Amino acid sequence: MKLLKFLIVLGLAAAIFGTAGYFAYLLYYKPAKVEQAQAKAAAEAPPPTPPPDYSIPAFEKALALQKAGTLLEARDALLNFIAQYPQSTKLAAAKAAVGEINMDFVFTSGPGPDKTDYTVVAGDSLIKVALKTKSNAELILRSNNLASIDLSIGQQLHIPQLETTLVLDRQAKTLSLMNKGQLFKEYPLLAMDIPGAKSKEPVTTTVKDKIAIKGADRAAFGSRDYVGSERWLMLAQPNLVIRGRPDVDANGQPASMPSGIVVSQEDIEEIFPLVSRGTSVTIQ
Repeated sequence: MKLLKFLIVLGLAAAIFGTAGYFAYLLYYKPAKVEQAQAKAAAEAPPPTPPPDYSIPAFEKALALQKAGTLLEARDALLNFIAQYPQSTKLAAAKAAVGEINMDFVFTSGPGPDKTDYTVVAGDSLIKVALKTKSNAELILRSNNLASIDLSIGQQLHIPQLETTLVLDRQAKTLSLMNKGQLFKEYPLLAMDIPGAKSKEPVTTTVKDKIAIKGADRAAFGSRDYVGSERWLMLAQPNLVIRGRPDVDANGQPASMPSGIVVSQEDIEEIFPLVSRGTSVTIQ
């Protein structure tokens, strides 16, 4: 009799705990195994095929114009492409091509769009010509591929007439040099430290001063120390500067990242003559 009762209790316990174990399996163990299998399948699956980019023919057409040497038409086509296809896979390449064309226009000796002709007269110097033409001496020197700052009476100069502004994008980490409201060239930002500004707070300011520094001293344009000097664009916003990152420090060691808004040394040397005191700067 006692054995029978024991067997009955044992059977009830097995039924109860067996049922509980089965439901636990359904609720916890089985879903976990399914999730693991699904995660494994997703990890091993080939990447999805991206949708076709219907903007590519327009980009290739613009690029063909550049390769054919019709640079003005190519630039217009690329700027239209950038405006019409902001999500294109070729957007970065289109911006790079615009920058390349504009650099050719400005820094290649000879006439071109956004340039005016000037004939050197007695008493002229690069500084005086820059003042007369509302340009700057370094830009005139580089644009005309001059070997020195000395000028000759009757010499023909081609003076870039730019209306540049700077737009800095925190999210994209880019500095866009604009000319008359259109993209001139885009540069990557290496660092962007804005003291006292919230992360998403827009900043509107101007270039307050342009200085070149060699060691602890300022280097004047045309001097021996100017070549290889650090270039700083001091902004009207307090404690804010756009500068380059030198390859090495004063001791010849690899340079650490400086404070402020930082681009490469090569890029700041290119940007420096293309902006002036009073140039508008927008940080967004």
